Amino acid sequence: MTGAPRVDPGQAVAEERLGERIGRVLVVVAALAVAGLVVPGARWLDGVAIGVLVAIPLVRVAWLAVRWWAIRDRRYALAAVVLLVLVAIGPLVALLAG
Repeated sequence: MTGAPRVDPGQAVAEERLGERIGRVLVVVAALAVAGLVVPGARWLDGVAIGVLVAIPLVRVAWLAVRWWAIRDRRYALAAVVLLVLVAIGPLVALLAG
């Protein structure tokens, strides 16, 4: 095993595209939150906005896990998967604990 870092030639372009998409999603989140405040009977939109806001970093970690797996950086891919599993276990434990 060499000490040279693994390089993904498409990483910079992919990061830029992901950043643009996240920016658009945040605009949608803001619109949902405002709509939840303004539209009578649509408070559930606030919950959707919060859910999407929480999902953004989780989707990013999943995306990174896939990219790290593709460039054979198994340690980082495994760490990302472990993080996602731990985040998924939290609500399950809370439900079971009552």
